[in-house]
Amino acid sequence: MLLTSHDLRILQLASRDAEGRLTFGITEEGAIALMGKGEPHPVYAEDALPKLEELGLLTREVSRSYVLTPNGWEAVRGLI
Repeated sequence: MLLTSHDLRILQLASRDAEGRLTFGITEEGAIALMGKGEPHPVYAEDALPKLEELGLLTREVSRSYVLTPNGWEAVRGLI
C-alpha cells in the first residue's frame, strides 16, 4: 500500500509533537478534523487514519488522539 501526499502530511503533522500525538475533533458534517502543532487550520483525515493504522504507523489512543508508532517515526524520518 503506497502512502499518498495526504497520508504523509498527516504523519508530518503528528511528528511536530514531541510525543507524536495528533488530537482530533468531529465537525458538524461528521468529518474528522486533526489538530496539530503549528497548523493554523484543521487537516481533514479523509480515509487516511484507517490506512495508517493498518500499516502500523499510527495507533489510536483513548483520549481523542492518534500517536505515531515506532514505525511511524521511522517513516517520518525517511521524509526529512
